[in-house]
This record gives sequence, structure tokens and C-alpha cells, in this order.
Amino acid sequence: MSTFTHAACLQLDFTNYWHAGSGRGSGYHLDALCERDPDQLPVMPGRQIKGLLRQAVHRAEAWGWFAELPLVQGPMLRHEDLLFGSSTQIERRDFTQPGMLLVDSAHLPDTERQWLAHTEQAALRAELFGELFSTAINEQGSAQRFSLRGLEVCIPLTLHAPLVQAITAQHAALRAQQEAYMHASTGWAVLQAALPLLDALGAHRSRGLGEAQVSLILPAQGA
Repeated sequence: MSTFTHAACLQLDFTNYWHAGSGRGSGYHLDALCERDPDQLPVMPGRQIKGLLRQAVHRAEAWGWFAELPLVQGPMLRHEDLLFGSSTQIERRDFTQPGMLLVDSAHLPDTERQWLAHTEQAALRAELFGELFSTAINEQGSAQRFSLRGLEVCIPLTLHAPLVQAITAQHAALRAQQEAYMHASTGWAVLQAALPLLDALGAHRSRGLGEAQVSLILPAQGA
């Protein structure tokens, strides 16, 4: 397999509280805790970011936003499939093809991450998280019994998620399409065009959490 790749970075500037679920709670106090990295710092899993990116690209392509970004000739007929792979919901598993885009988890910038990881910064690490509580209201306007829910949230901050475009296909025709697509830098242009549709990340986005400004940072020319 070719080792030819292009790398970039997705910057997530959260503007309010956000929650990336870990699937764990803290007993009776909090029902859902935030995902943390090994240093107990906030992290947004790459699989969640990639899913939201795919959704944004799918919508933008359906609305004709990529009319000025022609798809290079080859087996894949959509930018979405070339970047993210075949849609398994509509194709047999043995017919699916891998996508080119690899998305790593989003962490704090390296300098902040290394400083906060020190043992003596444990108190500051705790300040990165808060708690929100909600309860259901009955028809009489009173709190419904046993409906109190506690959610751990992270404060507004900036995370960086490394992105890589790689040649992943084994079939010659698709490899040729991926190589031409990468050389033309079309994939980055597609992501850049779709990013305005990505305005919130994490859980409970429909309830106002996770609002963010997302930007694509490309390496300097010739870097």
C-alpha cells in the first residue's frame, strides 16, 4: 500500500459547554461523565468528529455546493464516498470500499496539554469540567419524582484533531482515483466548503450544547 499521504488539522473552538460521552456515570451523582484522555484531559473522539464531517459533506453535496469541485474519474461517484468510504447501508459488505480520510481524536493544543498533564496541575484539570442538572416537569408544573439527571460538561476551549488523507484502496482503478484526488487537493477543498454546516459537536447538540466554530488548518505551502 502506498505511504503517500496529506495531513491537516481541524480546529474546534467551542463557544459554550459541551459533552463527549464516555458511556460511564458516577453512581447517584452524575449520570454521564465526559470522555477523558489518559492524562484526564478533555477529548473529542475521532469517530464522532468523522461522523459529523460525513453528514456535513453529504448535505453539502446533495445541495450542489461542490459544483466547482469536479470529481476525478473513477469508481467512486461522490465526494462523500471517496473521502469516507462506501455507505454500508446501501451496499453489500463485500462491495464496500475504504475512504481516504482518517480522523484522529481532538485534544488540547500540545503546549497546554503537556503543562496540564503535570501532577501539580490536578486542581486546574478539575476546573475544565462542570455539572449540569435537569428534571422533568409534570402537568402541575412541579418537578417529576426521580427524574433528576446530572450531566458532566466541559468548559469552552479549543481542541485540535489531526486529519490525514491516505491512499487506502487495493483495487487499481480506485487507487488511481484516490491518487489523482489527493494530488489535486480536492478533498481539503470539499471539507472546507462543508464546514459551515458543522456548528455543534458532541452529545445534546439539539439542547444547545457543543456549539463551536470549526476551521481547517492546512500546512504551509511546501511544508
